[in-house]
Amino acid sequence: MQETIQYADLLVGTSQRDVWQAGKAVALTDTEYRLLLYLLRHQGVVCKRNDIIENVWGDRFLYDTGTLDVHLSSLRRKLGWTKDGPVRAVRGVGLILLHEAPASQVVKIDTFLRELLMLHEDALRRKNIRCYLRLSPFVYEIAVDESTLRQIFSDVFSFFLEAAPNDARWEIASQLTLREYTLTLISTGTAPDFSPLASARQQAAFLGIPIRMGNRRTAEGDIMGIELTIPMASDQS
Repeated sequence: MQETIQYADLLVGTSQRDVWQAGKAVALTDTEYRLLLYLLRHQGVVCKRNDIIENVWGDRFLYDTGTLDVHLSSLRRKLGWTKDGPVRAVRGVGLILLHEAPASQVVKIDTFLRELLMLHEDALRRKNIRCYLRLSPFVYEIAVDESTLRQIFSDVFSFFLEAAPNDARWEIASQLTLREYTLTLISTGTAPDFSPLASARQQAAFLGIPIRMGNRRTAEGDIMGIELTIPMASDQS
């Protein structure tokens, strides 16, 4: 059965292995096609080089990463892509194909934060976590992909649920300015290791969203916190 994948001006068929860009056929080698298809099916995910080689070539031990670089360079040339995007290298890790997104989107962050809380309602209740929300009620434009942003927030919530002790107190607060939206998530307790958020942090970095995280000791006890700063669209008035 023919499946088609659309990405920006690309249309890729999975059964006949045809690739069209802006209505014109693009001639790819079999390897270039399989590399493109793998990246398309892992949009927004940082893919390790060995995983790409294993899935595209079939045996990670027969090809070094130089072979991957050669085929990626050829694929970029044929599609008119550059090293700046949409496929970018993550130093020491692998490659990421950025989600296709409009220049700006209207995203209501307080809405999907509440949705995330509802999705985790049972887990929050089991751990007797008290959650206090202080969110901006505004709708605003941000130049990021909403599905990736949701995944980042979901990873953060799941991490906090895993690390927070029973009877924890959560505080989720946001601040909106003309240039950026800052979201702060704080919980009583500490996280011994923030490494499970490495992937979310990498994806956020490619969206231009810095994430700061850490533990702090206060007079009331230990707390852990995460802060995300999301830039507004450049044409936001």
